[in-house]
Amino acid sequence: MVPAVLVHRLPMALGVEVGSVSAVLANVGDVDRRTYLGGSDAAAILGLDPYGKTPLTVYLAKRGELVTGAPDPEREKFLRRRKRWEEPIVAMLREEFGGEIVAMNGRYKHPEHDFLAAEIDFEWADADGVIQNGEIKTVSPFAFNEGAGWGEAGTADVPIHYHAQVMHGLAVTGRSECILAALAGLDTMVFYRIERDEEAIADLRAAEVAFWTDHVLAGVPPEPITMADVGRLWNRRNGRPVEIDEDTAGRLEHLRQARGEQKALDGDVEELQLEIAKAICKAWGVADGEEAPEDHAILTYQGRKVAYLGARSLNLARPEAPESRAPRPSTPIHAGDPLPRV
Repeated sequence: MVPAVLVHRLPMALGVEVGSVSAVLANVGDVDRRTYLGGSDAAAILGLDPYGKTPLTVYLAKRGELVTGAPDPEREKFLRRRKRWEEPIVAMLREEFGGEIVAMNGRYKHPEHDFLAAEIDFEWADADGVIQNGEIKTVSPFAFNEGAGWGEAGTADVPIHYHAQVMHGLAVTGRSECILAALAGLDTMVFYRIERDEEAIADLRAAEVAFWTDHVLAGVPPEPITMADVGRLWNRRNGRPVEIDEDTAGRLEHLRQARGEQKALDGDVEELQLEIAKAICKAWGVADGEEAPEDHAILTYQGRKVAYLGARSLNLARPEAPESRAPRPSTPIHAGDPLPRV
């Protein structure tokens, strides 16, 4: 197998010894990302990125046409905090990981496709002395669960967008496996072992090559997959009239009907809510102007969502009651189809 080309080895800027490589200060952002597809682009190209990155946004970014607007203060704060966490994360990795870590943040190019590149968070030597890939992910403890794609430690069960990134890295380096270290919260690090999947790599590489040649180099944007994508394309031609075909005209009419039905349903919801409030008052035997017992639950039944039915609904059911009455705290209702807050 043809070895990957080492583009730039960037040991983490922590002033620590990493194998035989002395860590030095380095600016990870000094490489022009417009010139290659990286691991974080892989899932987006496949339409699998959970954070809003799409094939179109990747295309626009590589073409230098992505309008990002003003920096998000919250994101800037998050990035600063994550930077401060690098040193303790690496220290924890070196404590918890059983293998020999030989390098950090090595950058590689694919030996055949120089527009495919990867930055490997850490590299380690297996029992045979073969160097393998390693990835580090920080995860909210509230999102570290099976529903978010995280499986048992030691398995390859990681969220699909991370799996795509791992396969991209293995494709670029030509290595056979990757250890993904997931830091959940402040002090829990869980390791996953992901082996090279030749079929998955072949499919991913074909998609990336086609994306680069058919879209980025050709200057042809990929189809939008979200309404935000559509907005980005519309911004270029806003106000220009178009002629639509019969199928699109039918969808437009269907949309108009659906909006009319939704408006009618909203009215039905308000009416049903009022009737439920009246029925509750009747079941309680509450007279006009009389307060409901504070310890009396309005309504509960088990379901998958939560809504609230509070004092205002009860007041609507008794319009003649004094408005100066102190409101009753809202009581949760568990329902399959929840009532809206009133």
